[in-house]
Amino acid sequence: MVAKKLALAFCAIGFLQTSFAGFERFWIFSKDANTQVNETWDALSDAEQRALIKRYQNLKEIPEEQSVALQQRMDWFTQLPEQEKEKMRETWQQMSSSERNELRKKMQKATTTEQRTDIREQYIQKYLQNSTTSH
Repeated sequence: MVAKKLALAFCAIGFLQTSFAGFERFWIFSKDANTQVNETWDALSDAEQRALIKRYQNLKEIPEEQSVALQQRMDWFTQLPEQEKEKMRETWQQMSSSERNELRKKMQKATTTEQRTDIREQYIQKYLQNSTTSH
């Protein structure tokens, strides 16, 4: 009985400790996120601020050829019927990074719609057949 009460007391203390973790963000006198960001920004030197801005701009900007290639892939995918999109999503999730790169290269080399369809069907059959036999 004593062990039961002791365990219950530890559970209650643990619950109270975790339930109030981070409570300061709800406290009316605590600083808001914008104030914290501004203070962090102000704490950076001018060189650090410039470096951070440059890094953000580099991340935001995609080279033109990558942008065009990405847009072409998005256009191709959106033209697929909904059922084919779903199959392609499932296949993509089962592929490794190297297999995805290999598929990307094959699709870029394909010149006709029929070739792209054949490549897509090969991968769909390979991965969806594996997933249905493993279930």
